[in-house]
Amino acid sequence: MKNDKNINGFKNIRIVDNFYQTSSFFPMPTTLIATLDEEGNTNLGAYSLCFPYYIAGKDYYAMILCCRNSSNTCKNILRTKKCAINFITSESKYFKEAVRLGYPGETTKEKMKDCLFTLVDGKRSLDDEENKYPKVIKEAYQVFECTWMSELDNASNDKVMDEYVEPYHDFNGITSKNGAHFILKIDNILMKPKQYNAILNGVKRTDFPSIPVDYGYRDNEYFWYIKPKCAKKSTYT
Repeated sequence: MKNDKNINGFKNIRIVDNFYQTSSFFPMPTTLIATLDEEGNTNLGAYSLCFPYYIAGKDYYAMILCCRNSSNTCKNILRTKKCAINFITSESKYFKEAVRLGYPGETTKEKMKDCLFTLVDGKRSLDDEENKYPKVIKEAYQVFECTWMSELDNASNDKVMDEYVEPYHDFNGITSKNGAHFILKIDNILMKPKQYNAILNGVKRTDFPSIPVDYGYRDNEYFWYIKPKCAKKSTYT
């Protein structure tokens, strides 16, 4: 079947690498993953391939993060097994900073020197002063404090290396020559009071945070974001 043939009003597009942005329009969240570098400093990396993984039926809940295995984020999670997923709102200055924090190649010191965001202690740091945890972004509307479940898929022995060779894991740890996946147990969900009260007392449209929707890197030049309008409630019968 040729790709240019009509199929009941559709076209069959070729599926290629990074299909979520090269072969489709796939809406994604905008998150900043906080990790600890070798000196114990908090590093922020921008990620959109971060989604719910275990949502029910287990004794814990989890997210899954996809990233380059050469990234600071990957290296830091392999070493410390700790991270914090920060969800930001759609102010232009915030997601412009998120894009800046997403460029590879900089050290934590270089990247974080003039960081726009305010870093503060999360619940884990306040509860456990004997150990070091990534700081969280004060401007975020919610934060997931997480621990990497390295025992899954026998990934406990994965270490930071200059180059990764087979065999790779199937779904956790180093999963390819260039990629990694991390199943992240959610230890705490921290939320700003407005959204916290809405979940407990009933959600109104004005309670939803305005968040940027990421459609990925396109045209070999730009990241494409959409600033949403206020959420609307729909009733289905």
